[in-house]
Amino acid sequence: AASQKRRRRSKTSSINVVMAAPTKAAASATRRLLVLGGNGYVGQNLCHAAIASGQYDVVSSMSRSGRPSKEMTSTHLASSLQKVEWHEGDIFDKEKRKEIFAGADAIISTVGAFGSNDFMERICGDSNVEAIDTAVEVGVKRFGFVSSAQVGKFNLESASTSFPLYGYYKGKTKAEDALKDAYADNHIIVRPGFIYGSRPTPMGVMVNLGLIGEPAHFVCTKMGPLSSAIQSIPFVGTEASSMVSVEAVRESMIQTAVLEDESFANAKKLLLPEHIRRFVQ
Repeated sequence: AASQKRRRRSKTSSINVVMAAPTKAAASATRRLLVLGGNGYVGQNLCHAAIASGQYDVVSSMSRSGRPSKEMTSTHLASSLQKVEWHEGDIFDKEKRKEIFAGADAIISTVGAFGSNDFMERICGDSNVEAIDTAVEVGVKRFGFVSSAQVGKFNLESASTSFPLYGYYKGKTKAEDALKDAYADNHIIVRPGFIYGSRPTPMGVMVNLGLIGEPAHFVCTKMGPLSSAIQSIPFVGTEASSMVSVEAVRESMIQTAVLEDESFANAKKLLLPEHIRRFVQ
């Protein structure tokens, strides 16, 4: 009987050991972030912040030209950017989108451009709408979008097409509407004005836009009656009071994107300039 008890205890102990052993099924899932336009000024900063957060196992970028050239790489971000997976592809190529989007947990789009009204609407609007549709199709959980502080500030239906950057803001508005419809509870929209910080140039020289942005932001927001007068000017007032640093833009987006589901559900989904700035204060 004593021998049988010892055998039973031994068997139970063995079972407990097996149950406690780690398995592949118990391992945490890989978290993947894809940045559309990640080789650009804002995109590189988003990739850097995502790497620095330690919350993503894979950070990748999709853009027409893929990896940024040495001259167009922000030198202070270079070590982080070496860890990014760079994908080359046309944002309007659906099959390429499906290939690159597959497996991503979250996507952040910085896609936008300047030019004619039709061109700006197509790049700022249509390309992002198509990207959102594909993200839904392949099962991407969250989608973030870098928009503009001017969105919602004037009536596009009644505004003249000669309004400054009309196509740019119409495109951004179109993309926002599509995102809120497709990702009602799982979107993040940041609406900065002029984004200042250290920016690479084709000559390989870093230009510090903060030398313009920081003093201008102070004059436009911190000088009482003068600031109020500037802010009262249509279009100019919004742009002048909405300047933010690129560090604030990247931190506001990434810190929100990495939140766990419960915290994300209660987080602010539309970040205006005053909200964006708080992430680096």
